[in-house]
Amino acid sequence: MTQTRLDRIMFRVIGVAITAFCVTLSIGGCPTGATVTPAPDDGGDVGTDGTDGTGTDGTGTDGTGTDGTTAGNSGVTGKFVGAAVCAQCHPTPHAEWSETLHAEALTTLEGIGQGSNTNCLPCHTVGFGQEGGFVDRATTDALAGVQCENCHGAGADHVDDPLNEAVRPVIDISAQVCGACHTGSHHPTFEQWETALHAQINETVTADLLEGGSFVNNCGICHSGDVFYRINIRGEAVPEDAFVGLAAEDLTPVTCAICHDPHARTNNAAAPDAGRDFQLRFRQVASPTPSNTVEDVTNPQRFNLCGQCHHDRGRTWETTSRAPHHSNQANVYAGEMAIPDPETQQPLVLSRVSVHSFAVEQCATCHLYREDFQSEEAPAISGHTFQVNTAGCATSGCHPSSDQAAAALTTLQGEVQARLDNIASRLGDPATWEYVASGGPDDDGQAELSDEIKQIRFLYYYALVDGSLGVHNPDYIRDILEKAESLLTQAGR
Repeated sequence: MTQTRLDRIMFRVIGVAITAFCVTLSIGGCPTGATVTPAPDDGGDVGTDGTDGTGTDGTGTDGTGTDGTTAGNSGVTGKFVGAAVCAQCHPTPHAEWSETLHAEALTTLEGIGQGSNTNCLPCHTVGFGQEGGFVDRATTDALAGVQCENCHGAGADHVDDPLNEAVRPVIDISAQVCGACHTGSHHPTFEQWETALHAQINETVTADLLEGGSFVNNCGICHSGDVFYRINIRGEAVPEDAFVGLAAEDLTPVTCAICHDPHARTNNAAAPDAGRDFQLRFRQVASPTPSNTVEDVTNPQRFNLCGQCHHDRGRTWETTSRAPHHSNQANVYAGEMAIPDPETQQPLVLSRVSVHSFAVEQCATCHLYREDFQSEEAPAISGHTFQVNTAGCATSGCHPSSDQAAAALTTLQGEVQARLDNIASRLGDPATWEYVASGGPDDDGQAELSDEIKQIRFLYYYALVDGSLGVHNPDYIRDILEKAESLLTQAGR
């Protein structure tokens, strides 16, 4: 065996020892002075002892790339190190990532005969077109696919000095990270997301976050991607002054990484396309038993992915300060409504599960309708505007056609809007019945309002703030409106 081959084997042995030590550490990295083994070269070189580069001493993996070239890593010498190196100190994220389609991104490209397409390679490999980045399977196979460094940045400096925070790879949950590749007519996810309200933070919440107000740990959890990520995903406490001193543009809205796990297949998608997973952080479909308790209607664990934020905040008809929060979509969908005291009171309206609850992907059926790229004139549809697309109503089998679904939607929404307008008209001057925060009577005046008026306004707003004008649960919304109309008659209005 030649000295070159022996050096290579000894380097690997040392690397295994270092790995065993590193993996006992936190995600922060290796100890001071530790070195990390570069990506193993299991082929691609012609061995100086006469072996053909098909593996260590001619054994093991055959080193053949999917595109028919001989795989090797003689060119992995620059600022990019490859996921195999990251795995030595971060084995769990690496193991999870290796099961995702990101790990097979170049293989997918090669499968359609585009493995050498320079327009595609920047988003299917690590660092293509950059110094030290992917060149080809023969010399930089360790940089094939979408890996750690695509999102976290080049890792060589971190490998050389693991405890130096100045060179530690960044964690960036901004949409621009994913948007660097999920863009254009073939993958317009980023552009479509930019048009959605998820891409914005409510102005009032923004001002409060920047001033260190009280919204951080209530409104901020769903209006700020930063807060949601730190509390619900990383399990961190977020102090009220966490964003003081930042500019509004420094805040992160509800971005890709809030709903999707960048590292792992999660099996949370209800009906993914062949081979896909969508890597959803929470289950796409949930069917909770309807409840009337405040504890249940405000518990996000009962609901699907969208319901993590789009659920009620626990106000009841006895609340006088504010109307129901405009986030009760999961509750309307489930056909439930909180009441002040379930032990002694009957619900204002009996629970009724939505006819749409049986849609295969629930919310995503209509709000995340997808179509593959057909042409520049018919680009892909990612669904990330979150606007209703009635094509989903047809392809799901719920309606005969998109046009018929659209007609049914228009008819229902017209009916519900007209009945809401009628209820508001019958209530009369808002100054006499509205909530305190909406210009109604003060606290003393609220105490003088009858229970019927409080119940009517609550039912009115419960149907209104859902925002779908009945579509989320047509029969339940009709029951709510009928109850409000009945109470108005009893109140002589």
